[in-house]
Amino acid sequence: MSPLIRALLIATFFAIAHAQTSTPTPVDPAWTTVTNTSDLAIQQVAQFAVRIYALSTGKLKLGFVGVVSGQTQPFNAGYNYQLVITVSDGPAPRNYRNYNAAVWGILGTMSWKLWSFTLV
Repeated sequence: MSPLIRALLIATFFAIAHAQTSTPTPVDPAWTTVTNTSDLAIQQVAQFAVRIYALSTGKLKLGFVGVVSGQTQPFNAGYNYQLVITVSDGPAPRNYRNYNAAVWGILGTMSWKLWSFTLV
């Protein structure tokens, strides 16, 4: 067998082997707009975000007011949540501010993470 044919056969073998063993890169599922910001699950996710942020920063007077808007995305056996949350800064006179919160969690479990909580 000529060296050229041998090289072509080896290259073809490796190309076929690589094509059969490589997996396509998964595409992240699309984000879905939260249509009911009063939904109990969405409210609980937002309350979790406010509480964890307050505890981690020592801003214990922060209080949950409501959810302005949000999006969800299936991810890693749970959901990613991107929420805009209205927060009060304590007793009267209160200042109300909106925060962007990024949360991941599995409903009905203790598996939750607050990824970010930033002032809008």
